[in-house]
Amino acid sequence: MIVRRPLSRRAVLSGLAGGVMLPAFARSAGAVSPIEVFADADVPVLGNSRGDVAIAVWFDYQCPFCKKAEVDMMRVAREDGKVAILLKDWPIFGARSEAAARAKFSSRRQGRLEKVHAGLMAIEGRPTEERVEAVLKASGVDRKRLDADIATDRKRFDGLVTRNGAQADAFGFRGTPAFVVGTFVFGGVLDADGFRQAIADARKR
Repeated sequence: MIVRRPLSRRAVLSGLAGGVMLPAFARSAGAVSPIEVFADADVPVLGNSRGDVAIAVWFDYQCPFCKKAEVDMMRVAREDGKVAILLKDWPIFGARSEAAARAKFSSRRQGRLEKVHAGLMAIEGRPTEERVEAVLKASGVDRKRLDADIATDRKRFDGLVTRNGAQADAFGFRGTPAFVVGTFVFGGVLDADGFRQAIADARKR
């Protein structure tokens, strides 16, 4: 059973304590530290927050390759049961992506983040205003309250996206999706077998 709750800094740091700055991470990350990548308290987390491997994923809600990889990533995480998924919003495709990401981020205040994220990733094509509204309605979000929370969260979300983008630049990511699995860095799509292998390699490290 997958346990879904916010990932604490202590849980992440204790999980990484066995060897955070291994070569695959160190060569790619430049000045980015594992604490910045894995222990940002504002990053939404799915999966098992007490797991022994963390996958950080940089994604955009308009990216079809992100949606393709998401299916395999979440399936592997559910099957494994000991993987945390860190959602690194990187809305590089513009205003629609940003609006969807803001709605997802603030939906956490109503306990609807997981449902909203899954709904947005399931949209075929662009996340138009109508499609996003349909996802929010299906997720049980109180729209009036969400609007107020989005306004409250604006600076916090902007800061998070800035940090995510700076990390992506440091890793040399050219677009979405991109992943850091334990100490291994991947720019591009991974399939189910790729995720399984990356998780297994991270555990060996």
